[in-house]
Amino acid sequence: MPARSTAKHAPGSLLGSLLGLIGFSVVAGLLVSATVTPAVAVASSTANSGLDIFENLPEFAQIEEQSEVSTIYGTLDGNPVPIAEFYSQNREIVTLAQAGQWAPLAAIAGEDRRFYDHGGVDAPSIVRAALGQVTGGSGGASSLTMQLVRQQIVEVACQIVDPETDERFDPELCADQTTDSYGRKLQEMRFAIGLEQRYTKNEILAAYLNIANFGNATYGIQAAAQRYFGLDAWQLSIAQAASIMTIVQNPSTLNLFSPDNYERNEVRRNYIIDAMLDVGYITQEQHDEAVATPVDDAFVNIQPAASGCIASYYGSTGFFCDYVQELLKQPQSDGTYILGDDVESATRALNLGGLQIYTSIDVGLNEEVQANLDTYAPNTETRLELGAAVTMLEVGTGRVLAMAQNKDYANVDDAPYTATGINYNVDNRYGGGGGFQPGSGYKIFTLAAWIEAGYSVNTSLDTSRHPRTVQTCDGAVERNYDPQNNEGFSSPRQDVTGIFVNSMNTGVAEMGTRVPVCAVHDVATRMGTTPANQDAYTDNYASWFIGTAGNVTPMSMAEAFQTIANGGVHCEPRAIDRIVARDGSEIAVPAQDCEQAITPEVASVMQFVLQEVTNRNPANNPPGNAPVISKTGTSDNVVQTWTNGASSSVATSVWVGNIRGNVGLLDAAGGSRALWNIRSQVFTSSMADALARYPGGAFLQPDPETLQGNAIALPNVAGQTPDEARATLEGAGFSVVVGATVPGAQEAGRVEYTSPGAGSLVLPEASVTLLVSDGSQYAPPESAIPDLEGQSLGDARSTMSAAGFDPANLQITWAQAPGGQRCEVLDQNPDPGTNGPPSSPVSIVVGSDRAGQDPGC
Repeated sequence: MPARSTAKHAPGSLLGSLLGLIGFSVVAGLLVSATVTPAVAVASSTANSGLDIFENLPEFAQIEEQSEVSTIYGTLDGNPVPIAEFYSQNREIVTLAQAGQWAPLAAIAGEDRRFYDHGGVDAPSIVRAALGQVTGGSGGASSLTMQLVRQQIVEVACQIVDPETDERFDPELCADQTTDSYGRKLQEMRFAIGLEQRYTKNEILAAYLNIANFGNATYGIQAAAQRYFGLDAWQLSIAQAASIMTIVQNPSTLNLFSPDNYERNEVRRNYIIDAMLDVGYITQEQHDEAVATPVDDAFVNIQPAASGCIASYYGSTGFFCDYVQELLKQPQSDGTYILGDDVESATRALNLGGLQIYTSIDVGLNEEVQANLDTYAPNTETRLELGAAVTMLEVGTGRVLAMAQNKDYANVDDAPYTATGINYNVDNRYGGGGGFQPGSGYKIFTLAAWIEAGYSVNTSLDTSRHPRTVQTCDGAVERNYDPQNNEGFSSPRQDVTGIFVNSMNTGVAEMGTRVPVCAVHDVATRMGTTPANQDAYTDNYASWFIGTAGNVTPMSMAEAFQTIANGGVHCEPRAIDRIVARDGSEIAVPAQDCEQAITPEVASVMQFVLQEVTNRNPANNPPGNAPVISKTGTSDNVVQTWTNGASSSVATSVWVGNIRGNVGLLDAAGGSRALWNIRSQVFTSSMADALARYPGGAFLQPDPETLQGNAIALPNVAGQTPDEARATLEGAGFSVVVGATVPGAQEAGRVEYTSPGAGSLVLPEASVTLLVSDGSQYAPPESAIPDLEGQSLGDARSTMSAAGFDPANLQITWAQAPGGQRCEVLDQNPDPGTNGPPSSPVSIVVGSDRAGQDPGC
């Protein structure tokens, strides 16, 4: 690299400087004279090329809005409270009076002593600066008004209006601000004169104090006072005000964030204090006291920047804060944005800030949910990188009441192990990731599709494990679908409610032989659940029946349960209640968006089934009397686990899983269920907290017709010959298989019983197996079994005893029945009059509140 010359000017550069000075002086003279005799300046014919420059300068003679802090609010005990502030520039706009006594005077004394005397351009300063260009001297030509102009140009012209491309509002004008040319100075002078003709001196001074750069993304006198000294601007002392105004000359080397700058700052500060004395703003005594104060660690009082979601006032609200910011950046369904008609106007509004954003988050509830996560899913877990997230929605509105996770919020590249910038509750459009496999929690959509197709949840289905041919879409099928049941549970038959209580994959696969995957996807979409980062389903794999074909988010699962609890009405999640603009006007936010996704009748039966799931799985039943619907989910190898549910007031989705890798929670805990059970612990404790704030009531009564669906009670063919039984059953639409011979009380060769049993609710096309009696327990005709139908269970026992039969041999099946038939014998097998010995077993069906349960008869 060539050695740099030590001469101030080479001969050629001196000549160029002289010529430039002449041109600059001509136009500058015209501009200055325009503030006194505009007509003369315009009429002059001597400023040829210089006048061209004057005429071509764009208009920029107004004080534009300046970026300032926006505040996000939540509610705490019913009152709005700030949860975070964010800004592109840390600034709080203040009036000149609020700027205090000393900062304005320090600015004038240090930067522009003749501020109140000139018309925007200070002629003596221009001459001095111009001569300095020729002679190598120093001295600034910029008045306070010109400095305001330059910073205003940077503020507006250099503003990024498209975050995707980093496009700026006026790239050419922005680039000009990095050059130190006569053209730029003339531009600033022209704009400064325009400002002076349009605004008062005090308005210009206030604008300057609010826009000035004080280093480290701190703009404006109020923000600077708070960051450097922990004070409001009006509280600043002479020394403090002068030290802050020192920074505007070079924010990088004179700011007070680094002790390396203290000495340079003190030199310039004392110069300003001297100037304040010279102008007469302070007394000698005030001067001496101020300069005697050293700039050191004892002088400054640096305050942390409270910017963005990472500096949220409440430890639990960082991820919700991030979600709100992402919502403001995303287009709405009509292509417009909350803050503007297009991305450019919305980005500009977001960058300008000054917004008061009131949100749905219940800070008290969110803090309680966070405490539950910290207790049960600590972010310090080392056996695997444990993640956990909770979304809570208000039933009936979709308002987001809680959004928390076990990691600390830190949207930075070098986040520690205990923190992340990824919001696990949502997909990447809103600051999240790729979602997680939902496992059995997704079965609720198979249940919804089943009920919508007209099938009964009381239908008894084949739940044995074997390959099945299931429906995918439009008549297509997938063959040999053969999932296994988690935890080894098996049963040859279960009704649909039992299938969900026991989360039987084989039973749901059997449901898939009658309802297609695309019907499941359709109802899931209507209820608010699509694959993470997708607006629609793109495949119809059979594994979607049991939730192992793709990923979803806690937000989308909470939406679905909110839909069920809300009588089938889906409400879009709503995080922003209102926005107040910087001028005090209201900005329209998306209105509540609710529509019927499934019928109330379908929702009522889903509520019935999922309440039963909760009641018979107490680990997921929160304390208290409020009914709760729920369904757990577990992915392959227990890598991801869920508990989703709702009361009539709050819907909740809890996800707990491994963030990285495929190590399952069961394996990581050495076979213990400790990690697997976290989902239930977080769900029950968080729902208890929610119910204390939002009490739940009763769900809908299941619609009788929808509950029954197209199921048929299987006729009783006991005692008939196989041919007679076949004719009876096939006449009712069933297919018949003759099974094994069994010990029985019927005459040899007659039907002893059927599988499914008589009275069971079965599908019209169901297969029925006949079990034929070997006659080993057959009784002569004189020992006739009495008629027990219509009697109470107690009376039936007495009747059996009186007829010579042992009442201990009554075999009871509990079946759901109306309240008037509670504990009443609804059916019996064998029929009355059937002969049998005293030890003959008699099967009876007795009315109950719930199928399979003794109501206390």
